[in-house]
Amino acid sequence: MAGIYVCVNIVKLKNREILKQLGISILCVLGISAFFWMPMLETYSFTDYAVYQEDSMATTESLHESGLNIKTLLYTDNTIYVFEVGIPILIMICLSMVAIKKGIDKTYRKEYILFFILGILFTVITIKQFPWGIFENIFQIIQFKWRMLLFSNFFLAIICAINMNAIIKNFNYKDIIAISTIFILYIGLFIPLLQGNPEIQDIDQHTIGEITENKRDTIVGMGKGEYLPVKSNENREYLRTKEDAIYIIKGVRND
Repeated sequence: MAGIYVCVNIVKLKNREILKQLGISILCVLGISAFFWMPMLETYSFTDYAVYQEDSMATTESLHESGLNIKTLLYTDNTIYVFEVGIPILIMICLSMVAIKKGIDKTYRKEYILFFILGILFTVITIKQFPWGIFENIFQIIQFKWRMLLFSNFFLAIICAINMNAIIKNFNYKDIIAISTIFILYIGLFIPLLQGNPEIQDIDQHTIGEITENKRDTIVGMGKGEYLPVKSNENREYLRTKEDAIYIIKGVRND
């Protein structure tokens, strides 16, 4: 995505100062995130963890099952998870036509188009009906389609900010009527559909899974075993029955 943004602004790279700032930014990003990507490359290159094995993090089937229904993006119904885009973003996106009519600042037009496309695209990617095709195998490591909402919310939030900037420059009673109408329609359509669920437990009441021989069962503090070394993951019975003691592989223990 960062590469796409650079390509859209490729002409600006002729400016040496911008090119210099881009290089500094890349080094800063790599430095700040080094605590993550350096250990990741180390474990990937020199160790054998289950996470890097095929179908460990997720399967094509489980990735597909994590897709959302369209209504889930509009309102939250009887669930412990919230995936809805949210009233503020929905209203401001609906006002895009008003903002465009008033005139988007030419400074942001290129970003406006790019981020609008990416925001809608990453929202659509999260639904069950989206045809991932070969990408389902490539992106299994993300485990859940709804994680793409992180990106869509980021891009759409920028669109909302640009829309707001365009609207408040020439705000009048017509804008008040438009915003009020959209808000009332949203409330009127979806609020009656919401249902409470008194059976949902607080997070501290949820039971934590135990180690089992089934690779799809939960392991305490280790997800489904994907962060275990391969040999340990294949010998779960040993982990389950292991005593809480120090094992000396070589040498003698001196108390």
